[in-house]
Amino acid sequence: MKNKDIIERTFLISWPYIIVFSITLYIVTTDFDIVLSFVLGAVSSLFINSLSYKIMKSTYEYKQDKIKILQIFVFIVKYIFMGLILYIAYQSEEYNEIYTLIGLLTFVIITVPTAIISSRREDKVDE
Repeated sequence: MKNKDIIERTFLISWPYIIVFSITLYIVTTDFDIVLSFVLGAVSSLFINSLSYKIMKSTYEYKQDKIKILQIFVFIVKYIFMGLILYIAYQSEEYNEIYTLIGLLTFVIITVPTAIISSRREDKVDE
């Protein structure tokens, strides 16, 4: 994991977090619909952030002159997609929109500690 950037590390850490949180959520609530709501949000978040990362990385490497407009477009599409997922969860009787929102925020929730830990490790290596 040494040669990975923060985004790639976040993707690697996200899956175990999603699995552990889902199992814990099921043990606490014994409601599979709540777990399914969380997994829907979390997997959707990983999907859209992965797609965003790949597009931006490719654009940075090959078309740097178009990076600003593409970044704005990807940002808008990302939040439209997340809004669509929340709308689907809200309209469905089975899904819980609160846990779907928590799932959608999973990537951000994991990115913050990953960035802090990575920066502390890099500071120790520099010394």
